[in-house]
Amino acid sequence: MNKKEQLKTFLARELARREFWRFCLYYDKDFFSGRPFLKKVADAFQKIELNEIKSLSVSLPPRAGKSYLTSLFCAWTLGRNPSASVMRNTCTATLYLKFSYDVRNVLKSDKFKEIFDVQLSGDKSNLNGWNTNKAKMVSYFGAGVGGTIIGFGASKVAITDDLYRGLEDALSDTINDRILQWKEATHDSRFESGCSRIDIGTRWSTKDLIGLQMDGGIYDESIVIPALTKDNKSFCENVLTTEEYIKKKERTTKDIWLAEYMQEPVDLEGRLFNNLRTISLNEYNDIKKDIAGHVGFIDVADAGKDYLAFAIGGIYKSELIIVETLFTKENTDKTLPLCAELLKKYSVNYVRVESNSMGAMFSRNLQRLTKTKVLQVHNSTNKLTRIIMQSAFILQNMVFVERNSPNYHLFIENVLTFSKEGKNKNDDAPDCLAGLGLFAQSMFRKIF
Repeated sequence: MNKKEQLKTFLARELARREFWRFCLYYDKDFFSGRPFLKKVADAFQKIELNEIKSLSVSLPPRAGKSYLTSLFCAWTLGRNPSASVMRNTCTATLYLKFSYDVRNVLKSDKFKEIFDVQLSGDKSNLNGWNTNKAKMVSYFGAGVGGTIIGFGASKVAITDDLYRGLEDALSDTINDRILQWKEATHDSRFESGCSRIDIGTRWSTKDLIGLQMDGGIYDESIVIPALTKDNKSFCENVLTTEEYIKKKERTTKDIWLAEYMQEPVDLEGRLFNNLRTISLNEYNDIKKDIAGHVGFIDVADAGKDYLAFAIGGIYKSELIIVETLFTKENTDKTLPLCAELLKKYSVNYVRVESNSMGAMFSRNLQRLTKTKVLQVHNSTNKLTRIIMQSAFILQNMVFVERNSPNYHLFIENVLTFSKEGKNKNDDAPDCLAGLGLFAQSMFRKIF
């Protein structure tokens, strides 16, 4: 290497030590040069490191590289402040350990060592918490939501990196409250004097962590980057192309698309199902010979519920033709033979029955009356979330055979009047369709 090359290398390393974005380009030029939008986030991270701002929120579309960037920032700030400490908490302990492993590997890398004279301490280098060779206390630590952090303090920066596992966490008042309480009681209690804060995450709801902090005016700066620009172009073709985002938008429920990809939290109000796809009985008769098979789902009436909801779907190309529904307040002495009769009528191959307290007994008795394979399922997810998550499949893949019967109209009305706000007197019909959608997708993965 001649003197000119030596000088060029020296300057590149010195700039990487001084400027975080230069460090990113030095460490992984191919990745970061292809994602110039990350420079805005990197510059904001540098402001945190320089104490020009004390609080920051970052919300980007999935797979944008925010976690990679954050791991590099943790390493870079420890390189510049080897006696300081960084805390980074996330939704699960597994993800925390993965991030800890990533940051530790950056410190071990040759490129990092070319810039900083900082190494891992030999005696404390486990993933739960580790030191640099110039630190007196722990340098990097954290946990998953619900985990315990004892005896550690964050002196430089405290980071939350996706405390929500997904939509279900954000929309569940119980889980959201638990996350917020853990953040306040555990995460915030680890702040030492002068510690800055960074919150990273999808804008699921106005009531999630970042939404509440924004409303409270906590952040000095907030970075929000949507997947599509105002011109309907991809924010970065190297993440996903415009065409790929357009297709993803078409396949995704509007509220989920807005929150997860456009970073526009939507308070779940109003009706979820406005236009169900239907065909006439004559149209159904023209195609029924081509239906490959039938599956069903039964939501048995239980304590506190008024209706048994039952739907049978026929597999036709890439669609699920809802050939029959049952929605009734009748007791099991009447609903049991009715369900068995419908299973026999359509030669249903498999039917799932939600195994609440009544469902288990209903399943056993139904199996005695029919040759259909009766499968029990226990739904542990939040019902509102389950319906919302399956709404795209219901709207796009389910086609309802129109029936001139009070029972059919009662079932459809219960679906159409379902409110995303969650204040539904009865939601058994849309929950039944959500269960049927999940069942069909699990049974026929190559079709759906």
